[in-house]
Amino acid sequence: MRTRRTIIFALVMMISVAAMSQQANTLYYMNRVFQSQTVNVSAIPDNKIQIGGLIVPVFGQVPPPMYFNYGNNSFNYNHILHYGAGDMKDSLVIDLPLLMKKAKNTIAIRNELRWDYLNFSFRSKSNATFSVSIADRLMFGTTIPRDMLDFVINGNAPYMYEGKMHDFSKLSFSANGFHEVGLGFATTFASKFSVGARMKLLFGMFDVSSKVSRLSVTTDPETFFITADADFQLRKSMPFVEITDTGINKDFSSKSFLKMLSTFGNPGVAVDLGLTYNITDNMSVSVSATDIGFINWMQDSQVASANGETIIEGAEIGLSKDENGKLQYSLVNMPQKDSIGQYILDTVVELFDMGIKDKKYIGWLPSNLYVDFSYRLHEKLSLGLLYRGEFYRRTYIQAVTLSANSNINHWLSLHASWSFIDNTVANLGFGFSARLGFITWYMVTDNVLAFVFPQKAKTINLHMGCNLTFGHPKKKSRTAAKL
Repeated sequence: MRTRRTIIFALVMMISVAAMSQQANTLYYMNRVFQSQTVNVSAIPDNKIQIGGLIVPVFGQVPPPMYFNYGNNSFNYNHILHYGAGDMKDSLVIDLPLLMKKAKNTIAIRNELRWDYLNFSFRSKSNATFSVSIADRLMFGTTIPRDMLDFVINGNAPYMYEGKMHDFSKLSFSANGFHEVGLGFATTFASKFSVGARMKLLFGMFDVSSKVSRLSVTTDPETFFITADADFQLRKSMPFVEITDTGINKDFSSKSFLKMLSTFGNPGVAVDLGLTYNITDNMSVSVSATDIGFINWMQDSQVASANGETIIEGAEIGLSKDENGKLQYSLVNMPQKDSIGQYILDTVVELFDMGIKDKKYIGWLPSNLYVDFSYRLHEKLSLGLLYRGEFYRRTYIQAVTLSANSNINHWLSLHASWSFIDNTVANLGFGFSARLGFITWYMVTDNVLAFVFPQKAKTINLHMGCNLTFGHPKKKSRTAAKL
């Protein structure tokens, strides 16, 4: 029996797995570790000298100094797969109706992984701070319109019979990696202000991304054919993938990967800015903006463009049973050497008759805005209220954090927080820094519960490592970076 499905176009867009930018709300208040300056460059550190990163000998750095973040504003694992009820209580079930119920109008998924090779800061007697940082960052991000999820899960029949159009114009995805070298400076002035800036030189390793201006599909109720109206670009800069008129060619050889990791031919620049105002001895406000910048993708770069309408007749799916009687499916006429994902990508390139050019393009980083209000209740305890917003393409993601921060003594600081992140309130954060001699260990997360119940978490992040610290004030301990 021949079964015709009209979901091929949506599937190609859904194969992007992704996400972005540094979400480190609790870290903002950890003024005893260099890494807090990555989110608030105007913070003046307590320590005169700090050295961190992989360059530091292994003093408890297992795993090495790193930052990991994952965020999803719509659903968690249990909204897709969970134990059933009644006769299915001992079995896992795929709950697509629940997934649709939890999905926002624009589903945003973010992820970042960062390795620090060198962090160095020096504070002078006049409270001027100079810093240097070298890191590699991998960033992934996607925004998926709810219309697309509805199209894939529920098919096109509901929209087709109502004469409605599926609007995918907010679809975007990006995956890239780059080397980052940062030079920072912060200082105090007029007794109540501190200001900071960090200039960052970027060198892109790889990028694959989309740029969508217009994208919609309409289904003919007579023929069931789909008319796609599109104005979008697929862009890539990497040595092991080539876009051609007939599809995607890949070369995953060690030579290609070595070329990617060692390249410095995709230059970029970004800046972090920060300002702190101490209203009184016990009250302060600060504003910080990070990752305002771009990368100029020039090496092995291609742009595939589609503009206009095309008719998609669908994909023919063949059904069969294996030797154990299990039902299998495959796409009819798909070359055996291809995976389904490869076949779909190749088909889309052909269907849209995409114009392919070897050309450079600019990719903007997702940028963050932090606004903080801090109040010191006691010499050793302060409270913080932090607002964070992230700009990525045509989406804006917001978070709010309440925190309690204590520099208990000259060697230990503790931090606790509660955050509204990714449309959920179940985010309890914790962080600490502990100094033994000239070695300071630190660890911080915005959601401790994510490590206990990962299947229920929308946000998972962890920042950890070890710094060598010198010149820490022992007699007077400030409770927050702004106070």
